[in-house]
Amino acid sequence: MTQGPQAPLPGVIVVTERPLHDLLAGSEVGWWIQDRQPSVAAMWDALSGGRLDQHSRILVFSDSLMAGTGTEQAELTQTARAIVAMAHAGARVFVAVWRPAELPRLQELIAQAAAGQGVSTSALNYHLLPVEQGGRPVLESMRRVLADELTFPVQYPLLVDAPLSRDAFAPSQVWTEAVTLPTADLPAPEPVPPAPTQPEPVPPAPAQPEPVAPPQPPTPPAASGGAPGLPPLGSVTTPSATAAGYPTSASMELLSRPKSPGQMTITVTSSKGGSGKSTASILLGGSIARASAVAGHPLSVCLIDLDTRDGQVASLIGKFMPTALNIRVQPVWDEERIRRNLVRADGLEIDCLLAPIRPRTADTVGPDFFRTIVRSLQRMYDVVIMDTSVQYLEPLIADVAMREADEILFVTTLASTAVQGMARALREITAPIDESGLGVPREKIGIIVNQSVANVGMERDQVLAAGLGVPVVGVVPLATKDVLTATNLNRMHALLDHPLIGPAYNELARACLPGRELAAWHSPDNPAQAVAAASVPAGAAGDDESRRRGLFRR
Repeated sequence: MTQGPQAPLPGVIVVTERPLHDLLAGSEVGWWIQDRQPSVAAMWDALSGGRLDQHSRILVFSDSLMAGTGTEQAELTQTARAIVAMAHAGARVFVAVWRPAELPRLQELIAQAAAGQGVSTSALNYHLLPVEQGGRPVLESMRRVLADELTFPVQYPLLVDAPLSRDAFAPSQVWTEAVTLPTADLPAPEPVPPAPTQPEPVPPAPAQPEPVAPPQPPTPPAASGGAPGLPPLGSVTTPSATAAGYPTSASMELLSRPKSPGQMTITVTSSKGGSGKSTASILLGGSIARASAVAGHPLSVCLIDLDTRDGQVASLIGKFMPTALNIRVQPVWDEERIRRNLVRADGLEIDCLLAPIRPRTADTVGPDFFRTIVRSLQRMYDVVIMDTSVQYLEPLIADVAMREADEILFVTTLASTAVQGMARALREITAPIDESGLGVPREKIGIIVNQSVANVGMERDQVLAAGLGVPVVGVVPLATKDVLTATNLNRMHALLDHPLIGPAYNELARACLPGRELAAWHSPDNPAQAVAAASVPAGAAGDDESRRRGLFRR
């Protein structure tokens, strides 16, 4: 469970899209915004498992959390039931209205839920938030309801006036046509330092773990109108690791910290080896770190190699030790021990958690370990990127990388086998759980077309059709010689200055972090170009030519 600040501020449970959660978290209102819940079911599970404060008296829901997915109607029904249960229990309930025209449907479901719980609709009190009008009207609406209970700032931070959109991604503004590859050589390689001597620990013989009872699901409201208890606000206590569902070595002091406002976790995956997902993960992280630093607001970035049997990150950055196994054998996985076992990618200015060297140790660092470490790193870094294997149905990917991510990038090339594999994978990933899928909403997935080149027998319409409605958010041109040179010399950072690769990853970074200040790409020979562009927020409209060439839009 995330522990609140030192003062016992009122806890707020947020079951909405991330942009609204981030607005509330960064508004400087005197409340405690807890971890965003991606669905009503996740909220009930987190409440029963102790990951949300059961004393919370303020809840924010959305009228369209799963819009455009196969679970839209079911989620809306669950939202209506939660609104009735919580409002009847005396909580302050708010509903973000993204689609005013669809509001009568939600209100009808609320009336049905109230009747089923034996509650009079005239006794229900919930408040609508005009999110389509922007952040300031939302906060002012909440101020009118909560002014007697909370401290609102005299002046809001500037972020409240940024455009408020429920979209996770801005589609790519360019599909590369025929290009002439540059012939300029990359900078001369630096001497390769000797390999670190820190040994990878040998994992202890696996012991039979003490069984931990899974958290029991919450009891649904009875027909009499009963609802999960919402006692008066009180002090927040930190549960033990086992009580919170973590391994015994987890540091609850670290896990109880709130995430920084706007914290973003991105998973990079694919269905086909050789698509370039590890390269994409590294260059995306490096581009975010560089562009944010140039803009004057540096973001801390950590890359996790979740391909525990065939991790490539170590080879790409030229550092092989320590690995995740060095953390796994520690008695406590606290911040000091985690940082001690990360490696710095030279020139990229990002930290990396490497996969174990020996594939046979993969099971030692399984889903429970990595889920804990991912959540720990989310409290240490502004951006966490997870590079995965192609085995997207394995528990480590399906239950950790997919579930913990705010955004998922699916990498494909223009090979027909890759595009066909992408269609098959996206169908599995986005299918509802009751249809044996992973139930991942399409709105948090974006496609990267890697090694893009024109006239190879794969047209953009074919890629879009295979994407099943998932937008293309990044297009990376083919530059085989230069990418291989940088890879073999462990000089991945040189690709950020590449005239084709650099701009592509800068655009991708801006699509992944809408609203954050990221400088536009600039030629290494013209650094003033970045200074001039640094004040343009990520996601802002580009020039007229860019808009004319935009082929992929939601």
